[in-house]
Amino acid sequence: MRPLISLVLLILPLGCGGGGSSSPTPTPTPAATTCPIPVAKASPSFSADLVPALQSSCGAAATSCHGGTSPTGHVLYSGTAAELHARLVNVVPANAPPGQGWVLVKPGDPAHSWILEKVTKDQPGGSGYGTRMPQAAPNLCQPSVDTLTAWINAGAPSN
Repeated sequence: MRPLISLVLLILPLGCGGGGSSSPTPTPTPAATTCPIPVAKASPSFSADLVPALQSSCGAAATSCHGGTSPTGHVLYSGTAAELHARLVNVVPANAPPGQGWVLVKPGDPAHSWILEKVTKDQPGGSGYGTRMPQAAPNLCQPSVDTLTAWINAGAPSN
């Protein structure tokens, strides 16, 4: 049985286009992770630190909850840093409890930033407003949460 598995593993890349070198190798998509920022950053950059973290842990591909043209996750994380910043900062969330002052990212106010509520609470906003994100994955690691919080505390700049 083992020789058969070895043979399949050797042949599989050829069947998937891995055997030729006539076309350029595509850039691999970063693997999904729940610890995209393994060491907290006190002064994070939105474009260099947070955009890659959000896109790798929350999804930006067309097949992910927060990708494509009609994301099921209410917020689209694909696109440029400027586009993503505009979709997050000072935007009222589609799925938060009304009348409580929630904003997806409220500059300087992590306690009213829905994105932090969604990644830190098992029942964000109380019962009926979804589950902790990333959904069906381990919780976002603390250094990533701390970095996101530091960015919001700094006024959520589009740096």
